[in-house]
Amino acid sequence: MFKLLLISKYLRRKLAPLFAAVAVMLCTAMVIIVMSVMGGFLDQFRASARNLTGDIVVEGPLQGFAGYESLLTRVTELPEVVAGTPVIETFGLINFRDDAKPVRVQGLDFATFEEIVGYRDTLYWTPDQILAGLTDIYRDDGRRAQRLRPALTRDHPVDPRLSPPTTDPVPDNDSADETPDEAGAQDAPTLPEALIGIEVNPIHFRDERGDYDIGRTWAGAPITLTVVPISAGGGLGGLEQERREFLVVNEFKSGLFDIDGQMVFVPFPTLQKMLNMHEREAFDTTGFDPETGEGGRAITVPGRANRLVLKTAPGVDVALARTAVQKAILEHYADRPFATPPRALTWEDVHGQILGAVENEKGLITFLFGVIGIVAIVMVATTFYMIVLEKTRDIGVLRAIGASRGGIIGLFLGYGLAIGVVGSLLGLLISIGVVTNLNEIQDLIYHATYWLDERMIQFFPREDNEQPQGWRMWNPQTYFFDRIPDQMNYAEAWWAVFGAIVSSVIGATLPALLAGRLKPVEALRYE
Repeated sequence: MFKLLLISKYLRRKLAPLFAAVAVMLCTAMVIIVMSVMGGFLDQFRASARNLTGDIVVEGPLQGFAGYESLLTRVTELPEVVAGTPVIETFGLINFRDDAKPVRVQGLDFATFEEIVGYRDTLYWTPDQILAGLTDIYRDDGRRAQRLRPALTRDHPVDPRLSPPTTDPVPDNDSADETPDEAGAQDAPTLPEALIGIEVNPIHFRDERGDYDIGRTWAGAPITLTVVPISAGGGLGGLEQERREFLVVNEFKSGLFDIDGQMVFVPFPTLQKMLNMHEREAFDTTGFDPETGEGGRAITVPGRANRLVLKTAPGVDVALARTAVQKAILEHYADRPFATPPRALTWEDVHGQILGAVENEKGLITFLFGVIGIVAIVMVATTFYMIVLEKTRDIGVLRAIGASRGGIIGLFLGYGLAIGVVGSLLGLLISIGVVTNLNEIQDLIYHATYWLDERMIQFFPREDNEQPQGWRMWNPQTYFFDRIPDQMNYAEAWWAVFGAIVSSVIGATLPALLAGRLKPVEALRYE
């Protein structure tokens, strides 16, 4: 009982232990805030990496592989897989009028792709926003928007050559007064549709809140895509380029710059034909005699795809599903020993480089700030050493009335435990308040520094009519994520609290041992 009474007395009446508790509090809050923010960025990267990638990707060579239909049927029959779709990915050149940009192009079956990844959740603009924006931009009484309405309001972008729109274009008797862009819009619904990443658009920029302006969207306007067909053997076929015009129906934002800044989605059959990877009839010249015209035979060249995107069954571990898919692939290619089978990758494997970099950065920063937590140990040790020196006579009295060495040691260890508990819990409360309100705190700092800069300009005018500016610790115009992660990881936070408590006890251990070694007579004579 005397231990609890003395610990309570020292905590309430001594200033030095409060400083030790504050040190523990600040170190705990700092570590938890860093872990939560960096963990939030890692979670955002992981969620963004999974967007538009799928759970498992079966990746073949760039020129593709034949028989993808039968392979897809085989892997989707696995209990670990519930859906799949073929994909073609290649490199191309996209032209926004006279502005060219290299991109990665994916040919998709959009309806099936939606079942696997839910790509419509990443579309940045609603059809109403696009239609209203077109009306405002072109000031043509809505004629352009009405022409494009059938294409913009369909559930999925579909190659119009395979499924032409049923809505007739709006009649236009004033085409002679239109600009070339507006006149070309009459044919826009006959073009195959495309989706482009929000950062692919060369005229987009984000405002101070990280948002994009509908007035700068390319949705509703045509682009020209250029690709180079690749033969089944991996050759470029004489570098004969294939160009085609597409209608941009929307822009998407997955949250991962590798996708949003480079990717263009087009219909699978359209890209397959542009790359000469579609199924077609050909003539085998083996044994053909050009003089007699005899020999040779007509053959069917199978279609090719270079990827399969798969969705795993609910509750199935992605790594286990990848193993099952790879086994099915090897079995499928068992009768073709000289063919190189495609390989199965999880979404983490596909984005492993960037995810690994962010994970390493989180670990490094957490370690560095954890090292700063040694300050708490040193602060507690110093404080307790001074208390031992100050309370030497009290220790002697306690020993004289029967307190054991272990009791004295336990007193100071309990004292350190109390400081650790109080400081770490206060640090946890502070970190919860800071992390969950980081964006609001940033806005408050921005408005405060803006107001201060405005006052400074009034008293000290600057050249060139420079406008006042506020300070942001996270500028959404610069960084790809437009908000600071504000979610607490309570599991990691409690580990930080536990570490702070242990550190406090460790800091109190040496002074407690010194106090326990004091002899009653010497302690009572101490001045």
